[in-house]
Amino acid sequence: MVPTEDAATSAIQARAAGVLPVVPATVTALPALPALPLTADGKLDPSRLPEPVLTRATRPGAPPPADEGLAARLSAVWSKVLGVPVGPDDDFFELGGDSLFAIRIGTAMRAEGLPAVRLRGLYRRPTVRALLTALTAEEGSG
Repeated sequence: MVPTEDAATSAIQARAAGVLPVVPATVTALPALPALPLTADGKLDPSRLPEPVLTRATRPGAPPPADEGLAARLSAVWSKVLGVPVGPDDDFFELGGDSLFAIRIGTAMRAEGLPAVRLRGLYRRPTVRALLTALTAEEGSG
């Protein structure tokens, strides 16, 4: 499906979430085109498509994370690995995260001297805020 300017991309993303095992990080409406841009071989030419527009719902009124310094460091690692800006309530999977990105985030966190996180922990707490809460609880009990 090629959404046009008039299509509600959020509705398409919501529909994809109910059908696909991994939700696309972005759905970008295209201007009315006679056809998708193709290479000489007849394959889609992604270089001639517009840049994806990342739109995420934000939680208005959410309090800042308890440890803003650690939250900023976690967000920076996630942003670097995922290649998009990451806020405290942005969902890892909605940003295009998968098992390979989860491994990269764990490795990058260790390289930055941040607390270690297991893949299961990241899967169960897929936002910086939720992961931060779990990490600070673990530090408090250890």
